[in-house]
Amino acid sequence: MSTATATVTFTRNQVEEAVTAGFEMAADESGVSVNNSDFRRTRVLFRGLLVQLDMASGPNAPGEPTYTREQVQAALNTATDAGPKAADNIDNFAVNATLTLLDDPDAAFGDVAEECYGEDADEVAGWLADAR
Repeated sequence: MSTATATVTFTRNQVEEAVTAGFEMAADESGVSVNNSDFRRTRVLFRGLLVQLDMASGPNAPGEPTYTREQVQAALNTATDAGPKAADNIDNFAVNATLTLLDDPDAAFGDVAEECYGEDADEVAGWLADAR
């Protein structure tokens, strides 16, 4: 009997939905626009990194591209850290929210606060408000 576990992968659509929802959640809770320049830059760089992953699979790879959670996390962190300023609490929350929503598309703000920070929603909301 094998004890190996299968690697969970996500489609491009699942990743895009999680990114959109994660950045919207961060924007809603922090009071910044989801279209602010930091968020736009991060999402553009992230999508470029996904294309690089697609190309590494080979231009003729069959089927829709899929990504592991680790690939998504690495691409998001790289894109977030590539900006002209250091990532702040809002940027980091957007990444954490995206990854949480990738695992659980029904997660709410309080779920992300508890899972990623071990804090209640009010505490994390305060951090995000202070980071504006």
